[in-house]
Amino acid sequence: MKLGILFSGGKDSTYSAWLSKKEGYEISCLISVVSENKESFMFHTPSISKVIEQAKVMNIPLIIVKTKGEKEKELFDLERGIKKAVKEFEIRGIVTGAVESVYQSSRVQKICNKLKIYF
Repeated sequence: MKLGILFSGGKDSTYSAWLSKKEGYEISCLISVVSENKESFMFHTPSISKVIEQAKVMNIPLIIVKTKGEKEKELFDLERGIKKAVKEFEIRGIVTGAVESVYQSSRVQKICNKLKIYF
């Protein structure tokens, strides 16, 4: 199955990508959301500047979506990025490293349900 990885460049999203590949999934693209708000409720910002180089090293296409980082409104930007991945790379599911955050995972799940893809 073709998957997109929500990728911040941090250890959790990198590990999630590695686990997905190890389990035999096809990683079709990475999706990174670059927030203007360093205190974003949804998106990890410290490592985001490294995602372009990481994607090159991983040899995986990268979709970059920019957001102002306004609480709840930033979800529309995330959805836009996921829709682009569905259209361009025909992904059937999303993997995220947001394993400890119910806030983050519930919102990603809602978008995936709306787009009829796996989470």
